[in-house]
Amino acid sequence: GQCEDIRISVTAPSSLHVACDKLLKRLEKTNDNDYKMEKLRSKYENAKAKPEYLQLQAVAHRQHLKTQLQYKAFSEEINKISLIAIEDNYLADVELTLTFAETEFTKAHYDYYKEQAPQYHQDTQFLIFEKRYANELVTQGLVYLSKGDKKRANKRFKTAASLNNAQAEFLIGIIYEAKHIDKAIEWHSKAVEHGVKGARINLARLYLRKHEPKESQRLYLEAAEDGDAYAQYLLYEQYKKTDNTKSNAMAKDWVQKSAANGFPPAEYAYGLALLKEKRRDDAKSWLIKAQEHGISAANATLGALYYKDKNYPKAFEYLSIAKSGYSKYRLAQMYEHGLGVDINYYRSYMLYKEAVKLGRKKSKKDVARLAKLKTGKEQAHFNAAKRKEKQRLEAFCQRCGEEPILRNLRTKGMKINLRGLVSLPLQSAHGFIVHNEEGKQFYVIDTEQTANVQQYQYVDITAKATGNAITISNANGLTVDIYQLHYQTQCQN
Repeated sequence: GQCEDIRISVTAPSSLHVACDKLLKRLEKTNDNDYKMEKLRSKYENAKAKPEYLQLQAVAHRQHLKTQLQYKAFSEEINKISLIAIEDNYLADVELTLTFAETEFTKAHYDYYKEQAPQYHQDTQFLIFEKRYANELVTQGLVYLSKGDKKRANKRFKTAASLNNAQAEFLIGIIYEAKHIDKAIEWHSKAVEHGVKGARINLARLYLRKHEPKESQRLYLEAAEDGDAYAQYLLYEQYKKTDNTKSNAMAKDWVQKSAANGFPPAEYAYGLALLKEKRRDDAKSWLIKAQEHGISAANATLGALYYKDKNYPKAFEYLSIAKSGYSKYRLAQMYEHGLGVDINYYRSYMLYKEAVKLGRKKSKKDVARLAKLKTGKEQAHFNAAKRKEKQRLEAFCQRCGEEPILRNLRTKGMKINLRGLVSLPLQSAHGFIVHNEEGKQFYVIDTEQTANVQQYQYVDITAKATGNAITISNANGLTVDIYQLHYQTQCQN
């Protein structure tokens, strides 16, 4: 239809007239052959096709192939015409070519429209290209950042920021956090203004580094009152340090809100608070939520609760995966006395030894007592199970990667297994932060968003170390290195 209009247009460039004329002539030939085919098809519908029909069929097939080639040539020609119009500064011709679906809106079009009157800055094609181009720049910047080239990364991010990309503003702030606090504050403030609400946490930490606690507290409160579960939990941690009635009440209020908003550490902390108030049933429900959301510390508490209730099957379920000395002690008692499990003195002996290693010195007497009761047969079974577990862990490490330590995090290409909570400070993020239970953070670059993770989700993933880190402020207003990794795949432990 547009080419038909071009045929009668007196203002369209001659080269466009020629391109449209060639395409239309080819389409007319193809349509004419198709029409003849349709008439003969009804004639030979229930009879054997005659040579004249088969010949026409072959001609029609060739015409379709020629039309496809002509259409491709037309698409290339109209894009060429559009770029020439930009070089010659013929705005009307540029606008005309861009009405064709075949014309690709390129960087040249974007730059040209940017130079023109402001009305083009709201053009749909202009805005779509701007968003896509800015995202490409952010991706390029992340590649440079993963290589430790902060200068080139920052250059890409700044160009993207000039194209109204709030995510780029946040990333610039991250780069400046290490040594340029004021610049970091400036860029994080822009990111907050343009919708990256998670940047308020970074701002609050930076103000702590500047020894401006009032401004830091204002930002935490602003984020918390806006429903940020992480900010609510951080306020809880601040208020619980001050031992007075008012602070205790405020701490409880914030941890309850954070838990209700689905922040797993808050679910655990709130469950413990309810336990102190003797609200066991309510406490259990929150502790179970925390455990299901990846807080392993809840295993010990739940195991102890079920043990006291003499619900030994449930107690064993949680105690067998808990890591505290008290949990090992209770599990050892279960094996020693056959509480919900078969008596096994050697396993009990080893668990008492683990309890001692984990700080329960009282269990030294239990170790001595069980040393006299354990049998060789039990030890053989235990050793066989231990070998099997070692093989399982080796297979797991091969599949999912090693536990993160400084050595492998600093080694480019190392396969790392990350487990922890996801923090997504950016909308439509190119990556996410994983907080593990030791309080360490890792930045996982995921430009294609293949991980498909949600805020505060517990993840068990495989990632590849870049060997580089970025320096940001932590909750105490100190600087901390966050190692960068590339997302690889999900890995269920």
